[in-house]
Amino acid sequence: MLDEPPETSVETPILEVVDLHKSFGGQSVLNGVDLSIATGKVTVIIGGSGSGKSVLVKHLVGLLRPDSGQVKLHGQDLFAMAPDDLLKARRQFGMLFQAGALFDSMTVYENIAFPLREHRPLPREEERNLVHARLAELNLENVDHKYPAELSGGMKKRVALARATILDPEIIIYDEPTTGLDPMMISQVDDMIAETQERHRVTSVVISHDMASTFRIAHHIAMLFEGRIVECGTPDEFRRSANPVVRKFIFVSGTGPLQPNAATPAEVA
Repeated sequence: MLDEPPETSVETPILEVVDLHKSFGGQSVLNGVDLSIATGKVTVIIGGSGSGKSVLVKHLVGLLRPDSGQVKLHGQDLFAMAPDDLLKARRQFGMLFQAGALFDSMTVYENIAFPLREHRPLPREEERNLVHARLAELNLENVDHKYPAELSGGMKKRVALARATILDPEIIIYDEPTTGLDPMMISQVDDMIAETQERHRVTSVVISHDMASTFRIAHHIAMLFEGRIVECGTPDEFRRSANPVVRKFIFVSGTGPLQPNAATPAEVA
């Protein structure tokens, strides 16, 4: 196993969200989000359904423009960039979608090679070596000729991750990666996220509502509630949180007692 990446303070983030606001049709979704994403770590953004997690993610990669506020990558505001510079910045992100979003009409090999052919064309032998190396890292040897319909759910997740990392992005975003999976598969996906972060020294941003998974993989956790980040901290700090919103979310998730003040039924009623 590789050594842990050096500790990086959240005061010097790779990504920073500053007072971000976004509304749709008069309905406010993000109400002043402030968030720092530490370099080389796993940050999990938690929150209930409809809390704005997916909208926040689309801002992180520059797909949605805020009503006001900033998203900074290496200190540069994405939304102040020229269009060509914004396109280059987006290539620093890899995205693993909830359902994988593989192309059904393409083989595993073609799915993984697709970003290379679009953005960084290589000689065919070099491309083949790179794709096969990424498949081997994820224990997917001898499936390059198969189509997504022939793969198990776990294999689809790993193929999608191979595609998301083939351009060696600095940041990988995982959108609800464990939704709809059984406990054994959730554990495998958690291991996949942790191993990828460790092997490639990437910064990982995971969108989740699964607290058991969150506590297994997170270096830092941020909770989104009513359009704002209401708490940030380490897993231990979240377990000790005095914030009633955080305490209720953890309690109803069934992930064990809070420390040192266990939530009571009255708190979560």
